[in-house]
Amino acid sequence: MNVIEVKNMSKNFKNKKLFNNFSLEIEENTVHALVGPNGSGKTTLFRILTDLYDEDCGEVKIKGSMSMLLENDYLYEDKTGLENIKLYGLYFGYKPKNYKKYSDLLEITKDLNRNVSTYSKGMKRKLSLLIIVMMNREIIFLDEVTSGVDPISRVEIRKLIKLLKDEGKTIVITSHDLSEIEKVADKVSMIKSGELLFTKDISEIKGESLEDLFIEEGTK
Repeated sequence: MNVIEVKNMSKNFKNKKLFNNFSLEIEENTVHALVGPNGSGKTTLFRILTDLYDEDCGEVKIKGSMSMLLENDYLYEDKTGLENIKLYGLYFGYKPKNYKKYSDLLEITKDLNRNVSTYSKGMKRKLSLLIIVMMNREIIFLDEVTSGVDPISRVEIRKLIKLLKDEGKTIVITSHDLSEIEKVADKVSMIKSGELLFTKDISEIKGESLEDLFIEEGTK
């Protein structure tokens, strides 16, 4: 079953046409990656799917509750990690009582009593991800979730994404780290200048690296 269906969607910004008759389907309980060069429309698409932007025309159907991790972290630097979890729980209506299951996997449990101002970029990213996960939504959008994160943290984030899929979630992810996408995604859609170039199962690539496909399609 598809939980996201975009049909013949168009979106313009100040006379610049970004999407024109764009269509995309995302299946339930999959990890679906969106890749493409800077300015291709990935983040804008996320914002349309989560109702931050309205499409100009076409049809966008979302079947399920949503949460989104933006590329930048928005945390209270003068509060501890745990205080951030509790504050966002008040905003988003979740009870911060089951976080340890996820914070242990992300290896940040022991740091939650420290102020966020003392965190590395990778730790802030993992705390932001933990807060999004605590919202317990059916569809999770992750925009550049591994940006600026060290290799060990990427492995931890990958494990969390797998756990979320095992729990029945649908994860839609963007990343410039194509090797990471190959390790975590079930399906990949490539976008260029607001146009869908292809959607493939990871198994369809058959030894051809996603980076090679990226370069090949990007130069057409």
